[in-house]
Amino acid sequence: MAGISLLPAGIGVARIIRQSVEELPVLAIVEFRTTGNDTERQQQVLAELVQSHHLDTASCTSVIRQSEHSLLLVEAPTVEASELKAAVRWRVKELIDFHIDDAVIDVFDIPGQEERGRPRMMYVVVSRVTAVQKHIDLLESSGAHLTIIDTPELALRNITSLLPEDNTGVAMLRLNAQNGSLLITRQNSLYLSRDLETGVEQLFTEASAVPQYQAGENEMELNLPDDNSLPPGLQHLLDNIVLEVQRSLDYYESHFSLPSVSGLVIAPMEKHIPGMMAYIASQLGVPVRMLDLNNMLDCPEHLSDELQAQSLLAIGAALRQEAKVL
Repeated sequence: MAGISLLPAGIGVARIIRQSVEELPVLAIVEFRTTGNDTERQQQVLAELVQSHHLDTASCTSVIRQSEHSLLLVEAPTVEASELKAAVRWRVKELIDFHIDDAVIDVFDIPGQEERGRPRMMYVVVSRVTAVQKHIDLLESSGAHLTIIDTPELALRNITSLLPEDNTGVAMLRLNAQNGSLLITRQNSLYLSRDLETGVEQLFTEASAVPQYQAGENEMELNLPDDNSLPPGLQHLLDNIVLEVQRSLDYYESHFSLPSVSGLVIAPMEKHIPGMMAYIASQLGVPVRMLDLNNMLDCPEHLSDELQAQSLLAIGAALRQEAKVL
C-alpha cells in the first residue's frame, strides 16, 4: 500500500510492505517534496513522484486536506445499516456551512458504547463534492492509482495503532506549522479528535525570543533548562495546549466510561522547541513521550524528525488496512 499526503507546504509519499503480523511494517519508500500552494507545481511534482516510485501500479491511499473536510461527532440514528448514510445527512445538514446536496459523507462507528446507558455516538466525515472531485482529478491526472481517500485523523490512527499504549488507550498530539490536532485511540479505534489553534511556528517564535532557546541547540535535548523556567509567551501557549489535552482526556473518560489513557505521545515536529515535552509532562498526570517512527517501522535509513513530521500522514495512509472507501 502507498500513501500520498497533499500538504500546504508540499507532497509526501510513502510505501509500506507488511510481511507478517510478528514483523515490523517495512517502510520501503518515504519522500517529501516542497511545492507550496501552486496547483501546477503540485501536479508536476506529484507526477514526478508517481513515476519515480511506480505509484501508477500501487494501491494508493491519499489523505484529504484538513481544510477540505469536517469530522463531526453525532448521535447515531436508529435505522437499518442500508439507511444510515441517508439518515445521517439530515443530522449534519445544520452543522455545515454549505448545502447538504453539495456534500459527500461517510460514517464510522465508535465501539464499546452498548453499556454506557447513553445514546450511541458515531463520527461523520463531511466534505464538499467539488473538493473531493478536485482531489481525485489531481491524483488521477498525475498518474497515481488512487483507490482510497482517507482523513488525516484516520491516517494518524493507523500510526497510534502500532503503539503498545494503544491497547489500553493513547493520546497523540500533532502540531503543524500553524495549528495542531489531538486524537485519542484505543485498540485501533478512534474515539476522539480535536483541532488546536496553536502551531509550531507560534511556539518557535516565542521560544526564539529568549537567547538560550534559539535554534541550534542540541536537537535531542527536550528537558527544561536549569532554572526550570520557560519564556512567558511560550509557557502561555503550552498552557493552552495542556488545557485542551486535559479537557479531552476528561471527556474521553467520562463520556465513554473508559479508564485513563496509558500516555500521551507527541508527534515529531519540523522545528525543535526546547522544554516543551518536559513542561507538558509536568502539567499532566499521564506519561508523555516523543513519537519516533524509527522504533515502530523497519526503516532502511534513519528518519530525521523533520522528515517524520513532513511524511507522517503519508506513512499513516500507507499503513491503512481497511478496505472501505470514503
